[in-house]
Order: sequence, then structure tokens, then C-alpha cells
Amino acid sequence: MTNRVLLISNNEICYNARLLKAADFLDKNGWEVTVFNGVTGIASEKVYRSTLKSRKWNVIENDISKRSLKSKIRWLLNGLLHKIVVYSVEKLEWKIWSKFYLNKTLLLAPMLRRNKYDWVIINLIDNLPFAVELKNKMKAKVIYDSQEYFVGQYAAFERCKYKWVVENEKKYIEQVDVLLATTQVMLDKIGSDYGLNIPSFRVRNVPTIAQVHSNDRINQEANFESDVPLRLVWHGMGIYLENRRGLHILIKAIANCKQKVHLFLQGKLDDTQKSILNNFIVNYRLQNKLTVLPPALPDKIVESLTDYDIGLTGELPKEENQELTSSNKLFDYIAAGLAVLASDVKGVRETIEEYKVGFMYKPGDYIQLSELIDELAIKGQKLSALKSNSASARKSLSWESDYRNVLSIMEN
Repeated sequence: MTNRVLLISNNEICYNARLLKAADFLDKNGWEVTVFNGVTGIASEKVYRSTLKSRKWNVIENDISKRSLKSKIRWLLNGLLHKIVVYSVEKLEWKIWSKFYLNKTLLLAPMLRRNKYDWVIINLIDNLPFAVELKNKMKAKVIYDSQEYFVGQYAAFERCKYKWVVENEKKYIEQVDVLLATTQVMLDKIGSDYGLNIPSFRVRNVPTIAQVHSNDRINQEANFESDVPLRLVWHGMGIYLENRRGLHILIKAIANCKQKVHLFLQGKLDDTQKSILNNFIVNYRLQNKLTVLPPALPDKIVESLTDYDIGLTGELPKEENQELTSSNKLFDYIAAGLAVLASDVKGVRETIEEYKVGFMYKPGDYIQLSELIDELAIKGQKLSALKSNSASARKSLSWESDYRNVLSIMEN
């Protein structure tokens, strides 16, 4: 009998990197994969449909186009129900509603209860109560892939929501069968929070083997001609200035560099952010040192990075989540054979120190970052050594390598 797995994604799975890779991996290993998308409109319909077209999963979704009358009615009812839930939980403290508080997309997902699954995989605390409900109904097992430390995130910004996050996680996490986290420090933190005694694995946000080896243009030798600037890159789905991602720190560092360097930003740029970025460009005289490019397609991210020299991260650890997690882009840079200059946070430090693929700077210190960039621009051998380390690291850093222990638990 074929093993069946349900993966619950709050948005389009094409931009949910961990669930996308898990679905592909399990499908490749003979599992019958069903994906539920609680669509929020993050991805364009074209990108979303092209992602699904190349896969053979079963897909359950709320209508992404929202063009039909039925779809509009569904979303209207969903919104009304969610407002009732929020009022009941926040004002009346009705605990009976609290499991729906974080996840309005599941209020109208009765179709998930119609089939039987062996495993349910989630990567947001929002879905934890619902996943446990499905487990008890179907005698399934649950994998809680805690991609971020959401308790810390909500603690810093939303006191009321934080209360229900803590209550829901504490109530339901003991019924989880397997715990995953993006870093060892986060895995240790969650384990100590709840004293868990269940199989737990670090599964990093690494690309799949197919993505890593999809392009042979990786050049480990930097171009050190004096008239050619060092090429730096930051990539993401969207470009947002002056927030916890620290993009403004990267821009200030480039402005402060003494050597010839050029920063490429890959991501969507809306009108508001474009105005902010233009002010940065004018104020710091970056007209010839910064280029904005559209975001790469989900399956082409590594390939889009191979022509650069250095990958940058700028995270500002304003709350515990930023300290404990590790962004996708770190592993995308390594898979593309780049040197890495990263903001010094615990989760990122794990990988930088283990594989010697780059250097770290004090979060927010754009002067220190600019000095590191200038040093690599001058010392070509040092840059080449870092890129060579990335090329070596990518041989063992793949989703298939990290997920094989999880698969072993699921199949046995």
C-alpha cells in the first residue's frame, strides 16, 4: 500500500521553500503527496501554475484567482468567521476558538478531513492545532517543521497573539511525533522549552541536489582585473528597506567601500520601496554601484546566483527568532559557489563556522561589512579559498542529505 502524506501550506507552496522540497522529495521516494494551499496571493498565478505543472502531487486549494463568484463568497465567509474568532478569543477569551485564532485559512477547509493520510507535515505553529486534530481523526502522525521560532517573533511584536501562540504550542506540541528545525540552536531551544522526548532533526533550508547541479557555470576563480568590480548579491522574494532583513545596512556598506564593487538586489520592488531605494541611491551616490533585478523563479534560484562573487545577508536580531533561525539565501549562496558575508547571528554562525565559507560581521555594522568587502576585493586568493570551500560544502549540503533521517522515521 502506498504511503500517503498531507502537507499544509498557508500560502502558495511555490514560495514555501521547505514544504516544496519536502513534497518533491517524498514524491520522488514513492509517496502519494497531497498539498493544501491556503492561498493568500503572494505569488503570481503564472508562477504558481508553472510550479504545479511540473509536479504530479494532489493539490487542494482555495481558488488562487478569486475571480469566480463561488470563490469570492468563500473568502467573504472566511473573513467574517475569522473576525468572529478574533473577537471571541481577544475580548471574551473563549478558548474553544483559540486553535483557529492564528489560521483563518483552515476555517473553510473541511475537504482536508475527507481523506486519510499516514503523515501530516506543517511548518507553521498556526497549523499545529489543526494538524493534531487530523492526527486524532485519522490515526496519522504529525511532523512539526518549526522553520522559525514563532514564540519569539510574536513575543516581540504582538502581545495578545503571543499569549495564544504560547498556549497553543504548549497544548499541542506534546502530540507531535517528529520535530524539525532549521538550526541546531533552535532545535535545542524548542526542546528545552517543552522538555520533548521525540525524534528531532536539524533540516536546513538547503537546495535539492537537482537545483545544486542544474548549472555548470560556477566559476571558483574571482575576476581580479582592476577595472572589473567585485559582484555582490542579495536575493529574496521582495525588497524591503529599513526592516529586520537589514538591506539598508548592505546598501550603506557598498556606499562606504573604497574598492570597485557592485551590489545586485534580486526581488520584487513595489512603488513605495522603489521611492525609498531611490533616496538611498541619490543620498549615497550609488548610481553606478547598485542594480535591481526581478526575483528568480522558485526552481531557478541557485542558477540565478552563479555569476556573482559574494552573497550577502543583513539580518538584524531584534528578537529571538532572528537569532535562532537561518535564512534560505545562506544555503543558496553556498550551492551557487559564492563566498558569504553574513550578519553574526547564532543560527547562521553554525554553518559559516562549520564549512568556512565566509566571514561574519556585527549586526548593523556597515563599516565592518564594507571593510570585509574591500579586503576580499584586494585579496583574491582569500576570496577564491572561500568560494572553493562553498563548492566543497555543496556536495554534502542538500535537502536529500538532511531529510533522509526523517524519511527513515516515516517509513518505519
